[in-house]
Amino acid sequence: MFQRIGFADADSGLEEAEYVVVGLPFDGTASFRSGSRDGPDAIRLASFNFESYDFQYGVDLSDLKICDLGNMELGADPAYAEETIKEGIALLPERAVPIFLGGEHSITPAIVEGLGQRAGALGVLVLDAHLDLREEYGCTRASHACASRRILEKDVLAGYASLGIRSGSREEFVWAGENGISYFTARQVRVEGIDAVLDRAMEKLQCERLYLSIDLDVLDPAYAPAVGNPEPFGLSSWDVKRVIERLAPRLVGLDINELTPAYDRGETALLAARLARDFIAARAKHKIL
Repeated sequence: MFQRIGFADADSGLEEAEYVVVGLPFDGTASFRSGSRDGPDAIRLASFNFESYDFQYGVDLSDLKICDLGNMELGADPAYAEETIKEGIALLPERAVPIFLGGEHSITPAIVEGLGQRAGALGVLVLDAHLDLREEYGCTRASHACASRRILEKDVLAGYASLGIRSGSREEFVWAGENGISYFTARQVRVEGIDAVLDRAMEKLQCERLYLSIDLDVLDPAYAPAVGNPEPFGLSSWDVKRVIERLAPRLVGLDINELTPAYDRGETALLAARLARDFIAARAKHKIL
C-alpha cells in the first residue's frame, strides 16, 4: 500500500512514531491545473532546506520520533482512492499524529471519515479560497470542488468551519446560507486580523478534537503560486502560520494539499514543507510544557 520516500528528520519506525507523514498523490479530478500528484514528493524534497532546530519553539525535529510511510498507491479512480485512504488510516497507530501531504483536496473527506472511525467524532477547520460545496462537479461527487460538501455529510463530523473563502458559485453561497454553514472570508481576515477571525471560527466549532485541512490556494498567489486553482486576494503565509501555532496543541492531524509543483520554482513547496514542520514543532513544544 505504501511506497517509501523520506521527509527530513523522519528517521523513526512506525512502532515508535509520535508523528507520521503520509503522501496522498491523487489528482484524478483536477479542473484547472493538474499535477498535485507530484506534491507529496516536492514537499519532502523541500523539507531538507530547513534546519532541524526550530528556535521559535526550542524544538529540534531530529530529537522527535517522526516516521515517513511514503506515498499511498491511490490509482486514478476517486472511489478506489477513498477506500485506500480509509484502509491506510486504520493501520496507523493512534498515538501518532498524522500529517497528510496531497494531492488534491478530494483526499480530505476520506481522511476525516477514517480518523473519525478510528478515534471518535471531530471538528474540521478548512483553510481554502473556495467553498467547495458543490453537489457534483465534472460529473462526479468526488471532485476536489465538492470536498467540503462531502466532509459535511460524514457521520463522524462534530463541527465544521472554513476560513479564507473568496470564491464559489452562486449556488454554493445560497446553499451555505440556507444550511447555516460557517465560513469566513479572506476579506474578513484582511480587515479584522487572523486572530479575531480564528476566534470566531473556534466559537462555531466548539469541538475538543480538531482536524485542520490546508488547501494551499487559501494563500494569495504571491505566496503560493503553484496550486491547482490559484485565487488572488488571499491570506498571507503569516496568517496560515498563526492558525497552525494556535491550533497545533489540539489537532488530531492535518493535511496540506493542492500543491502543483510545476507552476513555480519551488517556492510553494518550500512554504508547504515549512508549515508541516512548524506544526510538528508547535505541537512538540506543547507536549514538553
